[in-house]
Order: sequence, then structure tokens, then C-alpha cells
Amino acid sequence: MRSEGNMLAWVRSLDSFLERARIRYFGLGLLLAWVYCSWFSHGIFSADNSVAAFTTLRTSLLFSAVGLLAIVFRPHKEIPLKPQSVFASAVVVSAATLLFFIVPSGPLLLAVSAMGGLASALLWVAWGELFCRIDQETAESCIPSSLAVFVLAALVVYLLPSPVSGVVSALLPLVSCMMLLLGENAQQEEYVFPTPKEPFSRVVLPLSRLALCSMACSIATGFVVTGFPMMQFTVEVQDFIVFYIAGGILTGAIAIFAIAHTRRMNFSFLYEWAIPLIVFSLSFCALRTPLSNMCAAVLACSAALCVEVLFYAIFARITAHRLCLPSETFGIFRAVVQLGFLLGGLLNAWATRSGADVVAVCLFLICACVVMLPLFLHLQGRFDEFKGGGEFAVDGAAIGDQEETSAYGRQDAMDEIAKEFKLSAREAEVLQYLGRGRSVPYMREAMMISKSTIETHIKHIYAKTNVHSKQELLDLIEARLEEHAQ
Repeated sequence: MRSEGNMLAWVRSLDSFLERARIRYFGLGLLLAWVYCSWFSHGIFSADNSVAAFTTLRTSLLFSAVGLLAIVFRPHKEIPLKPQSVFASAVVVSAATLLFFIVPSGPLLLAVSAMGGLASALLWVAWGELFCRIDQETAESCIPSSLAVFVLAALVVYLLPSPVSGVVSALLPLVSCMMLLLGENAQQEEYVFPTPKEPFSRVVLPLSRLALCSMACSIATGFVVTGFPMMQFTVEVQDFIVFYIAGGILTGAIAIFAIAHTRRMNFSFLYEWAIPLIVFSLSFCALRTPLSNMCAAVLACSAALCVEVLFYAIFARITAHRLCLPSETFGIFRAVVQLGFLLGGLLNAWATRSGADVVAVCLFLICACVVMLPLFLHLQGRFDEFKGGGEFAVDGAAIGDQEETSAYGRQDAMDEIAKEFKLSAREAEVLQYLGRGRSVPYMREAMMISKSTIETHIKHIYAKTNVHSKQELLDLIEARLEEHAQ
């Protein structure tokens, strides 16, 4: 950890509070809120100024993608981004967003948007690097919580009057950056990511194929979401952010259920949830009724947020298996997904101007998304070949994996405990992993069972052995080892 002597007193107090409140890693939700509150609420751009809003959004997405791809090929990618650079980028993003209030339409407004987009690339990758440095169990638990923070921030912005809501939206990147830096403060100083097992030149092609499949799905969500000004709803809706709030709530519920019951945290798992949401959204969009438009908007927002946040848990797993560095995975996928959203918006604009049949466009996108799902499953299998049964690099060194010289070792102690307390075969297997300090995500990968099933086995082990935590269980094993050593 970083030395507390280098921290100001108020920073130490804030860091201590965030640690006790267990919200140190939730700032990702605030960064997401900045994107959607800046361009999909009327705090900065009024309803009459939707042309400027969409123009600056497209410019920001384009230059953010350029910045992300530049980070992919930066030198010394194994070293996390410097805190000074991350903080400077947050200042630039907030300043650029505030300048939207005073800069007139034209080239200067586009230049400001481009500057903010480029700077935001560092924030996205910095959050990705932090999620790859914490243990995967914590990273997965932060996903629903980050969505809750997003919903809360978006709701506050929606309820505040303009231009106060716009100022709050502009300051969200700064607050998110502060939480990011406090989260990094709890990590090991001078940290270096483990060297990938395969050279990037070998992994980049299958990774890019998966990213292009993700782009197809992002085009679909961008097509639906950017059609908001032309949509009619059953109730009067002034800010599209209300649909992102509803989508955030739905995505939070999906994330809690999906993370608990999945056996593999990978791309095919993600799009098994996201693609049905996108297909139903496009189907409702094709109906073109006020009620179906509302359903389409909520489902499209939910699918977009599902991809946004679950990416972080998936990439943490990829880094843990030493397949890629965070800059490479986050840079490629975030850039491609943003470009997909941009292309979806351009497709919607073209369809509106040319008078194209919206139903035909929706059917085409539905077919594309349906084809993507089996393609994801195939490409995921090809990508997993690089894993080759590798260990989790950030799961920590296993306890007792070294060759034991004593006649009675840790394995014997755990076998004796399993027999004494009448553990089932599956519970005894879970005990073996717990006794060696393994995490739940590691066990899920090794045993091919869901997180909720593993947690149920752990509860049964605790109840049968009369312990209340993993540390008490480890103490029980150590006590058994000491008894035999004496």
C-alpha cells in the first residue's frame, strides 16, 4: 500500500470512510453517469438543441475511441497509468463539459468535445486497471453497486433544475477520479501487471473478432437510443435519462442474478443476457407504438449498461489468466463498442433523412444480433484455448502448494476435518480450495459450478465445523497441523 504519510489528513479520513462504507470502487458508476447525464438529459443541451447534443456526442465518442486505441499501443503497458495523468484527464473532461455552456456551435464546440473525448479514454482505462488489480470477487461484487451509484447520480441530475444539473454532470468525472485514486491508494505501490503468457500479436486477432461482434450489438442499441427525438411515448418524456434510470435498475437486478448463477464469466455469458434484451428492444421499436417505444428504450438502455459494466468483471478475469494486459483489452473493446454506438446513431440519422423503412432496418439488426450469439460462443471457445488451464495471477499464492516435507501435511489435515465433521464429497472439495486460500471465482472456474452453489457449500462447511469465517477455518486447519507437529 501507499504510505499514509504522503496523504493529507482529510484524504486519509475520506479514504477511511470509503473503506468502512465499502464504496471505494463504486466511482465507475459516476463516470457512466457523466456520459449519459451530459448528453441524454437537458442539463447542458436543451430539447431545442438536440442537433448540437448529438454532434458533440458523436465527436466525443470518435475521439475517445482514438484515445483508447492509442493507449492499446502505448509503451510500458504493464505499468498502470500514472495518478497525475489520470487526475489531469479528469480535470480536462470536466472542464470540456462545462465549456459546452459557453462555447457557441461550430468548430470550436467540436474541438472542445474532441478534447474531452480524448481525455476520457484515460479514465476508462484507469478504472479497468483498478478492477484488474483488486481480487475478482470484489470486482464482481462492485458491478451491481456501481449500477446503483449510476442510478442514484442520474436520478439526482434528473431532479435538479437546469443549469445546476448540467454543472453536477460536468463534475462527475472529477468525483469519479477521486474515488479511483483513493481505490488505487489501497493497492500495492509500484505495481506491475504480470507478463501475459502469449505475445499480444497472437491474442489480438481473436480478441478483435470478439470486439467486432460486440460492435454489431452496440450498433443496434445506438440505433434505438439515438432515435429518441422522433419517438412518441404513452406519457410525456422530456429527458431520455429516465429510460437509462429504468434500464439501470433492470440491469442491476440482472447483474445480481447472472453473477450469482453463471459458471463462466466470459463474453458468451455476457451476450447470452445482452442479445435477448437487444432483440426485444428492436422488436418493440419496429412496432412504432407509444407503449412499444417505451419498452424499446428501456431494454436498449439496459442492454447498453449491461455491456458497459460487466465488461469490467470479464476483463478482470482475462487479466487474471494472464491472457492480456488491461490497456489492451479495455482499449480495444471500449473503443469498438463506442464506435458501434456511433455507427448506430449515424444509421438512425440516415434512416430518418432518407425515409427508409424502420421496420426493415430493425429486422436486419435483429438478424445480425441473432447470428452474433452462436458466433460469440464459437469465438469464446477459440479464445479460451490461450488460457490452457492457467492459474489466476491475482488470486494470490496458494497456501500449502509447496512441497511439504512433514509426514502429516495440509492435505491430511483437511481430509481429517472433512471426515470428522461428515462433509459431503462436494463440500470436501470446496474445503480443499478454501484451505489453500482460493477465492470463490477461482473455485467457480475450477469446479464449473455457479457462485451461489459454492457459497451454499461454504455455509454448510462453516455450520458443520462451527466456524464463522474463512480465517477461522484456516485457523482450524493450522491448529490441526500444530497438534500433529507436537
